Amino acid sequence: MEHLVRFFRPVLIGGGILCGLVPGLLLGQEHDVQADALAKKAEVVAVGRVTDLKAEWDQNKSRIVTRVTMAVGEYLKGGAGTVMTITSPGGEVDGVGEWYSHTARFAKDEDVVVFAEKDKKGNFRVSGGQEGKISIKKDQASGEPRVSERVSLDEFKTKVKDAVRAQEIK
Repeated sequence: MEHLVRFFRPVLIGGGILCGLVPGLLLGQEHDVQADALAKKAEVVAVGRVTDLKAEWDQNKSRIVTRVTMAVGEYLKGGAGTVMTITSPGGEVDGVGEWYSHTARFAKDEDVVVFAEKDKKGNFRVSGGQEGKISIKKDQASGEPRVSERVSLDEFKTKVKDAVRAQEIK
C-alpha cells in the first residue's frame, strides 16, 4: 500500500497543478478568439461604466427589457456619443422577474467592454449574448484594469483594435 501511495502522490500533485493551469490558459485564449469574432460582428465596441439600469415592459407588455445606460470613455469600433443606451432582454418590474440564459447582465457602476449592434428598431443590443459584455476588474495587487486574471484591459483593447483594423483591410 505504501508503494502505491509513493507512486500516485506525484501523479496526483502533477494532475492538480495541471488542472489549475489549464483553465487560466484556456481563458486567455478564449478572450483572444472572443475579441476577434465579436469585433467583426459588432457595429460598436465601447469601454465605459454602467450609470443606470431601468427595467420596463416592452410595447406589447409581453416581455421585460432593461435599458442599460452607459457612460462611454472610449470606442474601439464605431461610435454613438458619450452616453450609450443598450436594450437587454430580461429584468424585474413590480416583483415580476424575467431572465434569459446566455444573456448579458449588467450592474450599476460596473466597468465594462460592450460589443453591440443595432436591432430592427435601431436600439443597441449586446452582440454575442453574454460573451458580448466583459466586466473590467481591478487587479488587487497592482490596481491595473483587467478583463480576466491573465489579460489586462490594455492587452484586450489592442486585440480588439487589431481585429477591427484587419476587418477594415479586407
